[in-house]
Amino acid sequence: KIEDIQHPDRVNEQIKKQVKAEPDSIYKAFRAVIVKGGKVKTGTSVELQLLDTIRIKGELIPKGHSVFGLCQVTNQRVLLSIKNIRLGTSILPVDLTVYDMDGMPGIRANDADTQDAMRAGSDNAVQGMEFMPMDETVATQAAGAGVEAAKTLFSKKVRVIKAKLKKDYPVLLRNNQPDKRNGG
Repeated sequence: KIEDIQHPDRVNEQIKKQVKAEPDSIYKAFRAVIVKGGKVKTGTSVELQLLDTIRIKGELIPKGHSVFGLCQVTNQRVLLSIKNIRLGTSILPVDLTVYDMDGMPGIRANDADTQDAMRAGSDNAVQGMEFMPMDETVATQAAGAGVEAAKTLFSKKVRVIKAKLKKDYPVLLRNNQPDKRNGG
């Protein structure tokens, strides 16, 4: 006991040895980064590079291998799903989802263009209001302006919503159909 008091690092080492590591979840996430930054929209393909060597369906996919996810921009997030991985001349069907470091599916995209579309829609509606005292009441004109704002917003949202991704941005890939034999 006196030696333990004189050498506290020994006690720390003994405690670390006693703590048993919990086994990894079957839904272990794999590290990756976005290869190229820039604006993306729904339907865009995004290249990711693996930072870990992974095993999926019995196949070893090496660290540094590129995988590609299909983009969907929604609710200030860029959702990416990976359905296939090319290994040489083979195509491996997979079901991977990209998670941001906040643990939520998709990558945060706070700069998505939805707010600009909303602002432009309300500006156009206000500019479209006309005050004609003979034909229409102010309430009718305001209702018409509201409809115009909604039409403009809807048309901009339907057209293209873009989000910006940063190069080398870290993400996690989660295998949605883990293979229990191979550890995911």
